[in-house]
Amino acid sequence: MYISTKVLNYLALDQVWWLVAPQNPLKKRDQIKTIQNRLMSSHLVNNHHKIKPQSLELKIGTRFTYDTVKKLKTIMPRVRFFWIMGADNLYSMEKWYNWKKIFYLCPIIVVNRIGYFNRALCSRPAKYFWNSKLNINKLKNSKDLPVWSYLNIRPNFNSSTNLRKNIGYSL
Repeated sequence: MYISTKVLNYLALDQVWWLVAPQNPLKKRDQIKTIQNRLMSSHLVNNHHKIKPQSLELKIGTRFTYDTVKKLKTIMPRVRFFWIMGADNLYSMEKWYNWKKIFYLCPIIVVNRIGYFNRALCSRPAKYFWNSKLNINKLKNSKDLPVWSYLNIRPNFNSSTNLRKNIGYSL
C-alpha cells in the first residue's frame, strides 16, 4: 500500500495493478494452490480505489515478467505501463528470465527497501543500465527506453510477512 500510494502520487498514475503471481519462478514452493488466498489477502489490505489487485498472469497465461509486460503491451498498445518493484528485486533481477529485455519494454521504478539501497544500486542490472537512470520527475515524461528510476522514499518498516501475520494469513 505504502509503496503503491507513493508511486501513484509521484507519477500521477491512473492505476497501480498488484500482480499476484501464480508461481514465482525463483521460489521452489508450489504457490499455485495459494493464489486465491493471496489474492483475497491483497484485497483485504488494499484500501485505495486506484490500486487493483489481480491474478492477471493466471488469466493471460504468462509466467515471467518479461512475457507478462510484452503481452500487456500487445493487448493494450495505448496504455503506458511502468514496472514498479522493490530494490530487493533489482538486486536479484539478473536471475529473472530476459531481465535485460524488460528494461526495453517499459520504464522501471525501483523503490527503496530496508537493507537494499547499496546492494540494489551496486547490482549487475543497476550497473548495466546505469546510464539509463533518471530522476523520477524526468522519468514521468521520458519516452525513451531503456529508462529507470530509483525512488529513495522513507522505507516502510512493516514487512509483508508482518502484514500477513496481522491479517491471519501465511504462505
